[in-house]
Amino acid sequence: MMRCDGAPQRAHADENAFGGGRPGGGRGSLLDDIFTEHPGAQILFVGSANCLRHGPFRSIATYMRQQKAAVLLPSMTDFASGRYLRQVRDAVAELASERGATEVILIHGCQWVILSTDNALLQQQAEELGVRLIIRDDSHLERGRFGGAFDGGADE
Repeated sequence: MMRCDGAPQRAHADENAFGGGRPGGGRGSLLDDIFTEHPGAQILFVGSANCLRHGPFRSIATYMRQQKAAVLLPSMTDFASGRYLRQVRDAVAELASERGATEVILIHGCQWVILSTDNALLQQQAEELGVRLIIRDDSHLERGRFGGAFDGGADE
């Protein structure tokens, strides 16, 4: 494995746990796994567009074309002001009304974790709309780069 600057990069024993999908599987298999567990659900990704370049999220465009996924990209101001919470509620309502969603799987970027988002409030608001909201935390801040607990960034 090579880094961008051409220097060799140490391969981690469990590099497929987060960034590369499952062993033998393709990139983006996190989303495939979600749809296997919840075949009729809609996925709502909330976070920065930069997050979508990471391996687990790379297949989201395919699911968007199939009308199975949506992306909400709040601005820094939206996150700082808390406006993103209303945007999430509105996005869930839109998925329910336009796509008939009764189950929405919300996946998110790092901003969600840093802001200690009130997940219970969002789930209650979704229930009022007749939607079961499942919030998955697959972020590298919670799970670590390779699927373990966040350890402050140490890779050793």
